[in-house]
Amino acid sequence: MNDSIRETLGKELQERKRDTKDPESWYELGGIHYDEGDLKAAEVAFQTALDLNPVFVDAWRDLGAVLFVQNRFDDAEQALKGALEHNNDESDVWYNLGCVYNATDRLEEAEVAFRRASEINPEDSDTWCNLGVILSNLGRTDEAEQALKRAIEIRPEHFVGWLNLINFYEEEGRSRDAEEAHQHALEHIPNFDQILEDLADFIEDVDGE
Repeated sequence: MNDSIRETLGKELQERKRDTKDPESWYELGGIHYDEGDLKAAEVAFQTALDLNPVFVDAWRDLGAVLFVQNRFDDAEQALKGALEHNNDESDVWYNLGCVYNATDRLEEAEVAFRRASEINPEDSDTWCNLGVILSNLGRTDEAEQALKRAIEIRPEHFVGWLNLINFYEEEGRSRDAEEAHQHALEHIPNFDQILEDLADFIEDVDGE
């Protein structure tokens, strides 16, 4: 099946007047198909880029991402580790690896990955947000609160950051802090409650299918 997909993608590159022996061309094609939701085509394109250039860090990273979306966590982990073998200082790779570990309940390893990502790129709010959730699940509440606050300090309009901080306070029984955080969220995101309601409706619809 992969050979058939690769052949079709090769023809697409030719139609685009791109070199089928150029790993960058395959990588860009993988990104196009990923954005279109064709995960298998994206996977084959990224893999072909790596066949042509095994040290192509971005291709390893994006292959890991496309495998993660398909819930192929072991394969995703191996792809992301493939990226780290060639460059240990890519924050996106460490972030994605943290997501893999979180999805497979390897919380301590997830913490290490997200912390490494935060060291490389300390201004990424998503990393701090995810680290805060991991620390909360590990029972390290003081560190979790600081990480979640850091996420919204970096990006005050970060909906998920505010939501996680509010949920954290509610789970800790700190209702006053939860309400204060809610009010601050509304200051930065006036339609916060509407987004929350839409999200709840979406989840209910998905669960009902």
